[in-house]
Amino acid sequence: MTAVAACAVEANNFKSLSYGARAYPHDGVVFEVVPPIGSTRAAFWCAGSEYARRFLGAGWQTPFYVVRGLGTGEVSGRKDTVLFSLEPVGAQAQSNGIFQFNGFNPGSAKTVQSADTDCDPFLLDLI
Repeated sequence: MTAVAACAVEANNFKSLSYGARAYPHDGVVFEVVPPIGSTRAAFWCAGSEYARRFLGAGWQTPFYVVRGLGTGEVSGRKDTVLFSLEPVGAQAQSNGIFQFNGFNPGSAKTVQSADTDCDPFLLDLI
């Protein structure tokens, strides 16, 4: 299989989430969250919570962590994506050396339950 074909297959390997978001699995428990264009910060945490719970089997009190803040998707190619992991970040953290005030700094974390509260349609600018 050529590299281009491999990327195309990988880009089609996503899970559909609530409110139009998508998540793309990476190695192990790392995943890329891609909410709809123009989404609020809450949409990233909401989608991350749903993916961790539904597809990785995380419990409500399980924390998940930012591996890489807002940036171009490694699988999706979309401009605004965030990488999350169920494992505390360490060597896998990808920092550009700039502190981001959007709450997506490598190592930032929420529990699945806490992030699920970001799924309120008012926070997601859906109402």
